[in-house]
Parts: sequence; structure tokens; C-alpha cells
Amino acid sequence: MSDENQTQVTENTAGDAVTSTAEIHAAIKAKFNNLVDVKDTKFHFKKTLNELKEEVKRPTVELALPVPSVEGLIDIISNKGGKELDLVMDALYEVIVQRARELVNEDEGVNQDNFPFDKLSWEAIANLPKAERRGGGISKEVWEAFGADYLEVMPAVTGKKQEAIENAVKIYLNKFSTVKTAKPILAKLKEQLALYIGSTAKAEEFTECVDFLVNKADNLLNVDEASLLANL
Repeated sequence: MSDENQTQVTENTAGDAVTSTAEIHAAIKAKFNNLVDVKDTKFHFKKTLNELKEEVKRPTVELALPVPSVEGLIDIISNKGGKELDLVMDALYEVIVQRARELVNEDEGVNQDNFPFDKLSWEAIANLPKAERRGGGISKEVWEAFGADYLEVMPAVTGKKQEAIENAVKIYLNKFSTVKTAKPILAKLKEQLALYIGSTAKAEEFTECVDFLVNKADNLLNVDEASLLANL
């Protein structure tokens, strides 16, 4: 190889190295962007029927998602404003609405005059168990699908009549609002949830529903008589 050709190869190699290093540095800097935190998030999918009427399920997709960090949130509020700030405010509003919906669903007699606004403060919501906070974000469709699967699975698991299983599902879908002071019933229903999640083939799909209900049952079971009287 001539000296001229050797020089050209060396320059090309050096150029490739610079490009590669720059790309690596850019990737590292992106990962260390203090305006975002990276959150590992799993996306689960329901089983569906393919063209051959066979049950198939798309594999779970796991992504590392960039989420605004504390510094990123401050930057949006202080510097960005506009539509980015509007989106933050929409997200805050949605959290409040979801919690308010849970409280309304729990009490048929609730109205503007007697609504428990103390339970709607940001501090009160933040101090709820995480599973209970997420419960308000579980869609109606997911809850209904959970109920349908429970109805299908539990007769064989428990040996109970269909009517008894249907009654349990109604209570679950009402988030225990009709039995919140009946501790023996709450304890029994909590046991049934453990049986269900250990028996269903769709545990991955309905883990959030079961976690929410178990936490809700635990909270209601831990309410003492004095607290009940104070809230009547």
C-alpha cells in the first residue's frame, strides 16, 4: 500500500472514530439530562383471536421512558409555560377528577354540600397507598374485563354458585362501597381475590385491579370503631 493510500485509510479511520465517539457522548449526555428521569415501564396486552380463531397475546413491551424530573417540572413552570404548562395543569386536574370520581362512587348521597373535600387535597391524595391512587386511573373497560374474567374463573375454583360469584363481582366493581363496614365480608372477599389471582390465566392483565382492591380492603379492615363513629 502506498504512503498516500495509507494516509487516506488512517484519516478515514480517525474520522470514523471521531464520529463514533461523538455519538457515544451524545447518547451519554442524553441519559444524564437532568430535566428528565428515566422510568422503566411495561405495557401489557390482552389476548385476542387471530384469523384461525386461536388465542394469541402480544408479548409485553418494556420501555425506558423519559419523564420530566423535578428540575424539568420547574423548567416548564418557570421558563416554558404555554402548552407545556397547560399539559401539566391538565395532568394535575385529571388526578383530582379521578380521586373525586372514586369518592362519588363510594357514596350515593354525596353532593356539593357534603362532599369530603379534605380527602381531595393534593397532600391527601399523595398519601394514599400507590395502588389506591392508581385505581382511579384504571379504565371502566379494564374493570369490566376483570369482572368478566372473575365470573369465568371462580365458579370452578371455589365451587360456589354463579349467583354468589356475581354478587362478589358487584361488590368489587363498586370498590367495596356497599360493605365498607362489614369486616367479615371484606376479609372473605380479600381471600377470594388471592384465590383468583393465583388461578386466572390473565393475572398480568388485572394485577392493578387486584392490587387496588386488596389495598382498599386492608384500609377498611384497619379502620377502628372510633374512626367509624367519627365519620358518621
